[in-house]
Amino acid sequence: MLKKIFATFLLAVTLVVVGGQFNRTEAYWGLVVNCREWISLRSYRSTEAPRITRIPLGEWVWIYSGSYSNGFLEAEYNGMHGYVLDAYIKYIKD
Repeated sequence: MLKKIFATFLLAVTLVVVGGQFNRTEAYWGLVVNCREWISLRSYRSTEAPRITRIPLGEWVWIYSGSYSNGFLEAEYNGMHGYVLDAYIKYIKD
């Protein structure tokens, strides 16, 4: 029983440490620009995707390099992961 609990704990820790983090070595800071008030952080790469949150004009987001597809970039904002439209991001290399 103790072995099973330990194995479950080890698996959970591994998923949090390895699977829950993004490769920040290939990422850039991006500044939200070219919008009136805010842009949407979406759950997938589509304007039809549910909005996770709004990102205000002038805020910084973490953009993952090589993530461009269908006009969207993979991004992180305040610990939330999703996708933003490329047209609203000004890149600043980290």
